Amino acid sequence: MDRNKINTISPVVGRFNNLVSSGVITPVEWTDNSGDRQFSYGYGENKEAVDYLDSLQSAVKKIAKSTTPPWKEVQYGRNSKYVISRDAKSLWHSIRGVDVASKAWGRERHMSPFVAIGLLLARKWEPRLRWFTNANSDLLLAEEYPRRVLTHIVLTIRRVCSSKKFVCRVTQLERLWQNNEESCLRYFLSILRAHARPLVLRVDLYVEGLVKGAAGDGKIERAFEKFVRNLREGRIISDVLGYIIKREDAYDRRLHFHVMVMVDGDLHSKAYSLGEMVKAYWIHQCVGSPLLASGFNCYLRKEEYRYNAIGHVHYANENALRGVRDAINYLTKTDGHFLLPKMFGKNLRKGRRLRKKADGSPGAPRKADMLLAERILLGYGVG
Repeated sequence: MDRNKINTISPVVGRFNNLVSSGVITPVEWTDNSGDRQFSYGYGENKEAVDYLDSLQSAVKKIAKSTTPPWKEVQYGRNSKYVISRDAKSLWHSIRGVDVASKAWGRERHMSPFVAIGLLLARKWEPRLRWFTNANSDLLLAEEYPRRVLTHIVLTIRRVCSSKKFVCRVTQLERLWQNNEESCLRYFLSILRAHARPLVLRVDLYVEGLVKGAAGDGKIERAFEKFVRNLREGRIISDVLGYIIKREDAYDRRLHFHVMVMVDGDLHSKAYSLGEMVKAYWIHQCVGSPLLASGFNCYLRKEEYRYNAIGHVHYANENALRGVRDAINYLTKTDGHFLLPKMFGKNLRKGRRLRKKADGSPGAPRKADMLLAERILLGYGVG
């Protein structure tokens, strides 16, 4: 790909690329009868797998919180009928078809706690229970074996999820999310106090091909450190006021980065073009090839957000501030399917908090004017 053409990618292509990156559409490559390589797109199994893990995590959480027996015996005259509980039924429909998430097998050590225990149990017991289902894939409890296995799965989830080690890990992740979210919201407020309407960019950065495997071993760190350093020093785009970068692991995407950049909104207005520059720098200057790296400019999805925080964010624009709040909540979340190993260190990076300009430059809001921003971002007024 010609580097000079990077900034000319159309919104239509960008939106299509986002479907690819999310797994809704996946590249399909094969060799035809003539020996030629063919390439097209198809509906993505990756999207099905992600939906599967979402459903599994939710069902395991419900079982862990509930004390309801997984089934009960109901007497009808001289006959008995076994009725599965609502939560147990939801769990079964969440664990069936575990093969769809095969790329997650063997990665349990780096999964979020609820997904890890759910997937381990699903892999072991779902192939055995699938023989006791009807045409609608409902679990039939007329025989003792499925009742015994279902009881074992439910009791195992409750035992593991109530253990001190498990509870401490979940509590640690929830506290980390809360602390990071508040820290980033206060950080954004520090920028607003010094600059009345920063221009916000959001870009997702990926690695491709063989680099996906190398990234899991920390071998992409040099490229990431170069990106952060040069973003901070204004070598990628100028007039950067601050940034928040979240490193994540995902089912098929594996290691990737969510980037939120704030630049001086009095000097810049072209959020799309600046986002393309950030993306292109990662691909060509940090990784070195569009075959090994890619990115997505979230400007192309800005109309899809309930509250949009891409572009100018004025300190008195309520909807834009709500968009900032939602974006930072997403950036700091710790309940994803996969967690990065501790060898990576901190997975959330942000710039230094800004102080309001001492010379009282035009455009910076007064303290009294910040009450709306403080209420929306923090939920209350702060001094």
